Amino acid sequence: MKIALFGYGGMGKVVRRIAEERGHEIVAVIDPGVDGEGTAVENGDLATADVAIDFSLADGVLSNVRACSDAGVNIVVGTTGWYDKIEEVRKLVEHGGKEIQAAVGFLWSSNFSIGVNLYFKIIDEAAKLMNGFDEYDVWGHEIHHHNKADSPSGTAKTLSKILVDRLERKTAVIDEKLNRRREHGEIHFSSVRGGPVNFAHTIGFDSAADKITITHEARSRDGYALGAVKAAEWLKGKKGFFEMEDFLKDEMA
Repeated sequence: MKIALFGYGGMGKVVRRIAEERGHEIVAVIDPGVDGEGTAVENGDLATADVAIDFSLADGVLSNVRACSDAGVNIVVGTTGWYDKIEEVRKLVEHGGKEIQAAVGFLWSSNFSIGVNLYFKIIDEAAKLMNGFDEYDVWGHEIHHHNKADSPSGTAKTLSKILVDRLERKTAVIDEKLNRRREHGEIHFSSVRGGPVNFAHTIGFDSAADKITITHEARSRDGYALGAVKAAEWLKGKKGFFEMEDFLKDEMA
C-alpha cells in the first residue's frame, strides 16, 4: 500500500517505521513545520497514495482533509484538538473536494492504540456497574510527554464523555485547574505534561471504604502507530466517514 504522511514529528516517524515494517511504501511526507521551511519534508505526489495518515497539528487538519478530498485520497486522522471542525470535515469527506466530486474514505480517532480502545470499553462497563452505587465518586487523571500540544488530550475527552454518559449522578467534567471545591455532579479530570515519553490515563472510583483504579499506560508510541497503520489498511478502498469503532468491529470479529 502507498501511504502519504501529514506530520513528521515523533508520531510521524514511528508511523513510517511501522508502515515500512509491514511492507508499505511511503510516497510523500508533508510537514510545513519542519525547520520552519513551510515545505514538504520529501518530494512526493499525494495523488499517488492509496491513503494518507495525519499526525500533524490541529489547525492543519481541515486543509489536509481538503487536499486529500481534492486528490481523491483516503485519510486516517490521529491528530487531536480539531473536533470543532468535524462537521466541515464530514462535508468534505461525503461530498468531495473542488476537483473531484466524489466521496473519499475518512477515519478518525482520539487514540489509535488498540489497548486504549479496549480500555475505553472497560471503563464503559465499569461506569455502568458503578451507576447504581452512589457512594463511589469518580475522577480521572492523565500524564503525557512534554511535547503534547493539547490539554486535555482527545483520549481524556473520550473517557470524560463515557463517564458522563454512563453515570446518571454526573453531569459535567472539569478539566482545567480546579481552584475551588468540586461541585456535586462534577467529575474532575486532571492533566500533567512532562518527560519525553509519557502516555497514561487513570480512572478512579472512590468511596470512604475503598478505591478502585483502572489505568492504561503505554510503553512507547508503537501501539498508537500500529493502530493507525492497521486502520489505514482497513480503510483502503472504502468511502465514507468512519470512526475507530467501525474498524474495531471488524477487528474483533
